[in-house]
Amino acid sequence: MLDRAPLELTDHQRAIIGAVLAQPQIRRGELSDRLGISAQTTMRAVLPLIEGGILTEVAAISGGRGKPARQLGFVPASLATVGISLAVDRVRVEICDLAGHVLASASQATTYDSAAVQLGDLDLLLGTALDDLPATTQVIGAGISVQGYLMSGSTRFAAKADPVGWSQIDLIGHVHQRLGVPVQLMNDGRTLASSLIRSSPHQDFICLHIGSGIGGGVVSKGNLVPGVNGNAGEIGALFPAGPDRPVETAFLQAAGLKSWAEWQGMKKGETTALSAFLDRSGDAISDAITTALALLDFEAVYVCSRMPKDLLSALGDRLHVDPIGTGRFGGPLAATNAAPLIHTRHVPNHAQLACRMALDAFLAPAVTTISKG
Repeated sequence: MLDRAPLELTDHQRAIIGAVLAQPQIRRGELSDRLGISAQTTMRAVLPLIEGGILTEVAAISGGRGKPARQLGFVPASLATVGISLAVDRVRVEICDLAGHVLASASQATTYDSAAVQLGDLDLLLGTALDDLPATTQVIGAGISVQGYLMSGSTRFAAKADPVGWSQIDLIGHVHQRLGVPVQLMNDGRTLASSLIRSSPHQDFICLHIGSGIGGGVVSKGNLVPGVNGNAGEIGALFPAGPDRPVETAFLQAAGLKSWAEWQGMKKGETTALSAFLDRSGDAISDAITTALALLDFEAVYVCSRMPKDLLSALGDRLHVDPIGTGRFGGPLAATNAAPLIHTRHVPNHAQLACRMALDAFLAPAVTTISKG
């Protein structure tokens, strides 16, 4: 466990931290208005945060008369979250402060077939990252993004590396014992979908994640859809097994590469095994999205992967999904709805997304409490 006293903050203080992160240099008066609390309550909540080195306050520059307004800012590296990414071929740990700056990181790339071995590597990497953390930094939560299926109401998971072994490990409890902070667990597809909610202009979308397998997540009305055990959005179930399954290893094989470090960029206009595989993958993904669209009626699709950006863009250009109802009635109702928009996202680092997952959980109780008055 971390050798640091646990941080105890009120819901008002968490809400204030969230507001300052969303709007750096926000003024006290604006803060009170945004959160719907009195100036006195704001002052009582803010002062301990300033004294504790979490927030800083400076006088706003003003050419007018009277007492200048006070602006609040987040102190870098004061509070941080731990992000963990577990996949069949890697373990990564990153510690980011609440503003998103990476404070420490450690990773191991190898092919795993044992949960015990992978958990041992995770412990070593956690120790390395924590040793590099500034002594004044307080960890307030941890997020874990896993490649696999969640079980037991999202408390455990089964992974390709060792499905039976991982299903018997209480990973949430294990990491909590190491860090002494709340721990969140999601599969990688839902981690991606959740991370897109803040920046997406869409309220209803699906996220398709292409890695060593195919996963995904669903966002409806701006909220992540979890499902009973946290597996909603596993769009990979719509793809048949076989050599044409559009997974990362198949793209590497079609490109004749062992890793993306060898990637030299797309060759425009040249017919290659890769371009042919892109064509087949585009058809397969378009068919899967069309099926998902009929069930969920979303307005956009995000295709995410750590594959190179130009390769992802070429794949996105090959995706074509008709609106719901196309060809059903004909005549003036042939194209009543707009086709869903296709976006591609290069996402090389799930550990950073897991850091944000932990931050969202840290702020969530405060947001709920303040919104209720």
